[in-house]
Amino acid sequence: MKVLGFSAGSVGREGNVDRMVKAILDKSGHESEFVKLTDLNFSGCKGCVQLCAGPQVCKLADDAQPYYEKILDADAIVIGSPVYMNTITSTVSAFIERFYGYRHVDIQVAGKPFVTVVGGAMMVDAAQDNMQNLLGMFEADVNSSIAFKSSVPPCFKCGRHRECKIGGAYMMFGDTAKDMTITQEMFARWEDDKETVSAIDDASEMLKKISETGAPIIITQNGRAAGVLLSPAEFDVLIERTRFVKAVAAGIADVESMITNARFDEQSG
Repeated sequence: MKVLGFSAGSVGREGNVDRMVKAILDKSGHESEFVKLTDLNFSGCKGCVQLCAGPQVCKLADDAQPYYEKILDADAIVIGSPVYMNTITSTVSAFIERFYGYRHVDIQVAGKPFVTVVGGAMMVDAAQDNMQNLLGMFEADVNSSIAFKSSVPPCFKCGRHRECKIGGAYMMFGDTAKDMTITQEMFARWEDDKETVSAIDDASEMLKKISETGAPIIITQNGRAAGVLLSPAEFDVLIERTRFVKAVAAGIADVESMITNARFDEQSG
């Protein structure tokens, strides 16, 4: 089983989102590949549908294109984003936007297991919902969604929090921010948050069970069944059975139509 992990963590360092995605990949125990989206040179969808409609995968030539091919072959996907401007980053939005290449006639990634990860100083729930809504357009099976609220604004890194009244530090701490001395201890780590650690472990275990049992997994939300997660192999079997049933139904309809037309011709003659 192959799992791909994508993160739009800040350039130049390995932040919480990067480490959360990597942890899920490592703990799943599967063959995996980690991709830092902010190290790639790519754009959002440019509307060149004549290129992607036939192969049903994005063909816009840039650093991201090979990974759209790899997503088709992968058994599960993990996508992580920091929170910028109260939502997911434009980098992640652009990356998912190009899933449109999968959406012609049918949806190539429908039912594929996804795990989403967001982290930021605030508004993590809104960002989490935004990413799930985007993936929902492609019928992705988001079986786990993890949000880590670090309460660490970018101002802690930019160095101008003492003179700023429009940044996150002032929004969160008010005039107190003017007298703050930023120390390393103020940079919260997801590894020290028990709830996030538990969510990471649960997501990894979910991915692990897909290949170990091959059996459907019931996904619950607030104690109620919210969906069923299938292994890629089981999902392929289900799709083939559905196509077979549709083909048989179409054949029966054609035969019935031919019989009806024949009777009509006899009566007319």
